[in-house]
Amino acid sequence: MGAGYSTVTPPPSQVSATSVAQAVWSYSPRSLTDIQNLVVAIQNNDPSLLSSLSDILYVPAPYYAGQVSMTQVAAFVNNVILNQGMANAVANFINNNVYGLWTTSFASQLVTNPYLSATAIAALLTSQGMDANHAQFILYYLAQNYYYNKWIQTVTANAPSSITFSANATLSTNVLIAQNITVASGVTVTCGTTTCFFVAQSFNSYGTITAVGATSGYSSIYLGVGGTGGGGVVIIAVTAALGTIIVAGSPGGNSIGQGLPGASGVGGVLFILSGMSAPLGGTGAGANAGGGRYNAGGGGGTGYAAGAGGNATVYSFSSPNYMVTYILQGLSDWWLINVLGKTPASTTPLAYMYGSGGGSGGGAVSNGGGGGGGGEVVVYAYDVVSGSINAVGGTGGSGTVGGGGGGGGLVFVLYGAMSGSVTANVAGGAGQGGGAAGASGTAYIAAVTVNG
Repeated sequence: MGAGYSTVTPPPSQVSATSVAQAVWSYSPRSLTDIQNLVVAIQNNDPSLLSSLSDILYVPAPYYAGQVSMTQVAAFVNNVILNQGMANAVANFINNNVYGLWTTSFASQLVTNPYLSATAIAALLTSQGMDANHAQFILYYLAQNYYYNKWIQTVTANAPSSITFSANATLSTNVLIAQNITVASGVTVTCGTTTCFFVAQSFNSYGTITAVGATSGYSSIYLGVGGTGGGGVVIIAVTAALGTIIVAGSPGGNSIGQGLPGASGVGGVLFILSGMSAPLGGTGAGANAGGGRYNAGGGGGTGYAAGAGGNATVYSFSSPNYMVTYILQGLSDWWLINVLGKTPASTTPLAYMYGSGGGSGGGAVSNGGGGGGGGEVVVYAYDVVSGSINAVGGTGGSGTVGGGGGGGGLVFVLYGAMSGSVTANVAGGAGQGGGAAGASGTAYIAAVTVNG
């Protein structure tokens, strides 16, 4: 075996992994001792038994031939990556599918086997030998096949060991990744963008996380402005204590009167599941009221038209697993590009989610603005310990005629095991001065499939 086999090329007609393995395995200059040594090395997880370290190239062959199991292969590859410094070589084998042995099918079985550790996968992904598209394939495969915990452990393997918020802070980045994230008691962490993403093996909040969403309709300081929508918070962890999360829509403003039309609120972005509906905001009061939309309230209007509530873009997923998978795909690409400096040919965007802004009041008299729509929280943790989530819609503003209330927000707490209690308030905001109340949102707390 060794360098002398660099010219072995199976004929194009041999398309199956098994036939390739047989062709490579039966190549005449190969010694029986080399073949036996590779099999024994894999079976005993001992690279020192190889005739040459370069024989690692042929590791898939005895698996295809039925001489070793995938568990034995995974343990062996884990060993050579972490203890023999072969991450770059193995990455090149996968990139180039050498001799047709290192297929994507073989790689997918390898990375999902529990005997190939997340630390080893991280070493593969971060190595110079791993290109962006194959790195993306591995992360996507973990997510698409519900190996959520292994995905988390892989992405956090080389992240800071601990990030602790011991004083109030506003995040300067929308994605925060660490092995352990802690928010101390009495501390408020404010998302600096409409949606913030936390990725950790262990997430422990004893304080408060808050986020603000789409802006309100605004046309004059004299009119009741619409309320701002609640923001979005995404937490991806193996174990999570959520603390308090506030993504409530803000109340519509009260008016002191001015002869101007209102302005519509800005639409948010909402994720739902099939069979669910995004909550509607309440319509404002008055003959020229602004309509409630998904999910913000409209302003009250007389004489001049009030602004309608912002109308959100709504994305629907056929199952909660598909929702988590989509979110992880976006985070995978963000991590590859922003942390590893590897840009795949095509990418999934980050899953921004947040409530819509309320419409402002309109008219020659005091007319209130619509309430902002509640925001959205999505949590995946294998073990969810506890939490309290506030995603209510904002109340309508008061005036001669008032604004409609914002629709409630959306909360998805998805877990492998639940060891505590989570409460969520997704009530719609009350209307004021004859404005209609916003519809209640949805709190969905349920188990999902987790394979590892």
